[in-house]
Amino acid sequence: MVETTYHTTEFYKNLASLFYAVAAVDHKIVIAEKRKIKEMVEQHWSFESEDTDSQEVIFSTLKKLITGNYDKEAAFIDFKNFFLKHPEEFPAHIRTKILDDADSITVAYARRNKSESVLISRLYFLLCK
Repeated sequence: MVETTYHTTEFYKNLASLFYAVAAVDHKIVIAEKRKIKEMVEQHWSFESEDTDSQEVIFSTLKKLITGNYDKEAAFIDFKNFFLKHPEEFPAHIRTKILDDADSITVAYARRNKSESVLISRLYFLLCK
């Protein structure tokens, strides 16, 4: 399913930061997590306009974060700050989709570990308060 709601480039960059934080929370990003992120982006976060290609924005941001070994906590804080500053970009159905997709990343490789559970809980309380 292709995303039909337009979001800003900053939205997609911060979504990529969240996905990175979730995948990297246990200090490693495995191939299964990368594949799950690619699948989710293609299915849920694909939007193209004259000035924005959401997939390109997400994948290029992820590449920068991974190659730069960006701090996973800083990536989560980046998403959190964007969320708090731009609540209009996060109606209920988008919040649910983000939470579901983040949870899917945590179980892509094996069962959810403690670090992943804690981060998903933090995300839940952020998005659902």
